[in-house]
Amino acid sequence: MTDKLLASRIDDMLHRADRGEAAYSSFLNETEKAEALAYLKGRASELSVRFYGGYEGAERTRLFIYPDYYDFEDIKDCIRAVELKGSGYESLRHSSFLGALTSLGIDRARMGDIVTDGITAILFADEKIIEFLLSDPPPLTRVGRDTVRISEYDIPADFENRREYKDIFDTVASPRLDCVVSSLASLSRERAKALVSSGQVMVNHIPEEKTDTTVSEGDTVTIRSYGKFRIESLSDRTKKDRYKLIAKKYI
Repeated sequence: MTDKLLASRIDDMLHRADRGEAAYSSFLNETEKAEALAYLKGRASELSVRFYGGYEGAERTRLFIYPDYYDFEDIKDCIRAVELKGSGYESLRHSSFLGALTSLGIDRARMGDIVTDGITAILFADEKIIEFLLSDPPPLTRVGRDTVRISEYDIPADFENRREYKDIFDTVASPRLDCVVSSLASLSRERAKALVSSGQVMVNHIPEEKTDTTVSEGDTVTIRSYGKFRIESLSDRTKKDRYKLIAKKYI
């Protein structure tokens, strides 16, 4: 079910695009993106629709709706990027950069992905936020216990977020969601059922409360407090007729 406020914003974007404008949203998380996709079915048949976050494969993206005679290259510049470079003497986490940025009063919806290697971070954000961060004197000079320098970042066409994963190999009795959750989170079957039934599990970024939902290769399973997992394989069988589960946990 699409959030009413999100649906209202999409309706406004559709109306503007019908008038010949290129409309775009704030940054959406993966659940909001999935809800927006579901809501748009049948509503934008004569318009171009695209989700983009500054690079291909971004997790936080903006929704663009525009007449098909527009060139997307001409309207994607509302997303820019900066590099926040630490001294190298302190290890900085994603949460450290996010906390420092939100402490400036920046709305999370105006920021996209924050891609970090533990020293430097690349922030994708609304163009006005980028201009603010690049102002003189710089509004942000420290992240955690470290000093940082901010400079504009030219996004290369082949930019990639090199995420780290932990490989998971197991067998499960069934591809049912409760069985898969039990394996991924190392929980009892009863505890896994309780998590699913109470709305603490998402499949492909949408809450799923049915314990017997079938999980398939390519699905993303998110378990609150336990992490996010990508299902690589769940079809091969063992000699004991159990399913071989191969997954990756986002670190």
